[in-house]
Amino acid sequence: MPIRLIHVSDTHLSETHGYFTDNWRAFKSHMASAPPDALVHGGDLSFNGPVAEGDLGFAAAEVASLGIPYRAISGNHDVGEAPDFSRLNQPINAKRVATWKRHFGAQWWHWDLGDWRLIGIDTALLASGMPEEAAQMAALREALATRGKRPVMLFMHMPPFDKDPTDPTRTTSVVPFQARATLLDLCAESGVKVICCGHLHIYRRLRHRGMEIVWAPATAMVDVARGLRLRRRFPRPGYVEWTLDGTRAAHRLVEPERMFVIDMTRWTHANGLTVTGLPARAAS
Repeated sequence: MPIRLIHVSDTHLSETHGYFTDNWRAFKSHMASAPPDALVHGGDLSFNGPVAEGDLGFAAAEVASLGIPYRAISGNHDVGEAPDFSRLNQPINAKRVATWKRHFGAQWWHWDLGDWRLIGIDTALLASGMPEEAAQMAALREALATRGKRPVMLFMHMPPFDKDPTDPTRTTSVVPFQARATLLDLCAESGVKVICCGHLHIYRRLRHRGMEIVWAPATAMVDVARGLRLRRRFPRPGYVEWTLDGTRAAHRLVEPERMFVIDMTRWTHANGLTVTGLPARAAS
């Protein structure tokens, strides 16, 4: 039987900053009406997890309430960012990692689902210099080496690159250049067929060295102007549904009608802040 797997990302959930609660409820309604076999949350579960543990606790309870077998990987709004690539001035550290583990368990993992091996990694560790960076790479190599004949889907919050994998430009939008080549070489040589990512709040797909790379959109906010300028597509909130049929994988983009297009960029630009600077707003 084919397996239905949901990849949802960038929900930015919070009990005190409930700007995106309605879109999350629309997602929950979709899941309840046709429950999938499994779900992976691709990071940024919380609104501001690095400084508000309550956001992580709220997000963990909400995902668990779906009643679907799931795994989660952290995003920059959950544990922070690699110290040299910290746009939010929230560098990942041992305390933030421990908080993540308290609510969601492992920082990286592998999960055999049907004929596939799913692997999740924390992109905040890449080029971080933390001891966990080397430990994660060792675990990734082990998970790939022991996969047998299973093809692999790799889940990571940040995309590996934008247009050019050899672009050394310093960025907080994709995996840092210092860690990128090693990761991509390992994936391409070790059975990774699909890379699933998020972070940029827009759906996109491309192929690289025999691998399909698929960006999941956010369920939370979008940047309409950026989406139109860079991708020539009006960005809408949604998620990705995968069908795993033997060793074949196909996906479709789902953009629920009940999800609102929420664009916070005018406010953030006018106030010189990121979205984490939004004032508290109790969930309705």
